[in-house]
Amino acid sequence: MFLFGKSKSNDSRELRSGTVEREISRMIAIPSDPDSITDTDEVHARFHDTDELIFGQTAQAPFTVTYKGIEYVFDTADVEFDMEEDEPALGALSDSERETVIRADHAFGVEMFYADNNMDSYHLQVKLLNMLVPEMAAMFDDNAYRAHSGRWVRMTAESGVAPSPDYMYTIHAVNDSENGTDSVWLHTHGLTRCGTIELEILGAALNNWHDLGNALNQIAHRLVGDNKFIDEMEPKLMGKTGDGRDIVVTWQRSEWSFRDFPESIVGGPADRNDEHSSNMGVIYLYATEDDQLDGRITPIVRWADALSENSIFFKTTSETLRMKALAHERVDWLKRLYNELPEKQIIVKIGLKPDPEYGFDDDQCEYIWFEADELRQDGFTATLTQDAFYVNGMVEGVKRNCGYDEIADWRVFTSEETYSPDNIYKYAVL
Repeated sequence: MFLFGKSKSNDSRELRSGTVEREISRMIAIPSDPDSITDTDEVHARFHDTDELIFGQTAQAPFTVTYKGIEYVFDTADVEFDMEEDEPALGALSDSERETVIRADHAFGVEMFYADNNMDSYHLQVKLLNMLVPEMAAMFDDNAYRAHSGRWVRMTAESGVAPSPDYMYTIHAVNDSENGTDSVWLHTHGLTRCGTIELEILGAALNNWHDLGNALNQIAHRLVGDNKFIDEMEPKLMGKTGDGRDIVVTWQRSEWSFRDFPESIVGGPADRNDEHSSNMGVIYLYATEDDQLDGRITPIVRWADALSENSIFFKTTSETLRMKALAHERVDWLKRLYNELPEKQIIVKIGLKPDPEYGFDDDQCEYIWFEADELRQDGFTATLTQDAFYVNGMVEGVKRNCGYDEIADWRVFTSEETYSPDNIYKYAVL
């Protein structure tokens, strides 16, 4: 697809901690105007200090920049580029962006090692690429095999809030339907730049892989956001199933996990190439507290039915605050959609203070979705869409006057698209 060079594998390193040697992160930009990247010196002349970025060495590579008090070392490259029309990643782009990408034969890239804060590092790399190629049609994340609209890049680079942790990776689903099997292999790409293993689920089926893929996404999202991985066989409470069971997650290295599945399973030893043969761990659960004490693990696929029924995955306080900050930063887009879209449904997530008898800390809230009935300049009226667990009297159907400062997240549903603070670039013309 494009030539940037690849990092060596890390299969000789001890995996018990779930950490591996960080791979370098590579992103490339496809410019709207190919001539804008033909002169590398001209591209490098676009480096400039901002309120966030203070550049050190820019005369020659490797370059340095300080972001949030941490100095990063990075490099750039003129990249040979060739994209086929049927590349699945192109589905994230508009028709005009896709045409520009298919015609392109060169791109411009930034590569760097990440610091301990994964999403700050990712955000910085997006900001650097946007500075060097300000009018890009699209950006490709080489590690995650993922494409992003140039509109998303510009809006993300200008934001004071880091993107969601799930931008760090993508999940691939592999099935061998030609041979009549309904086995599906789910696995991530992109996590090794965070210094952690890639995660996978073996033994999913055609009728449950969507639910299991969502579970894998929630688990990876949490671990990336925590900036700290769990040890092999270490339990971590991630949420609750709809029937009230704790979702206690762990992992086991892949080569030790094959014995728990049929030999012919998709994703088994016969399906492993160099890229998929090291630094990977299979997701398991601890079904009971006794299982945790005894080290008895259960493949997550055995809970597929339970995970499909109203399961809740917990979010950290830091992730909740990140989402709230982004919702506030882009709340004017919510008002604009309310005023400009003729037919839509708007829901907002509000943090409610739990009643004292439940013993929550003063800074903790129960976050719950409301349907917004009327948006005014000074606030809005909203109807609760479900019962609150920890706020007496707040039941489905209750109406409440809300302030925009209470919003922790929002969605706008139309017949063609669902807009959120994260993907409002789809509506924006930047």
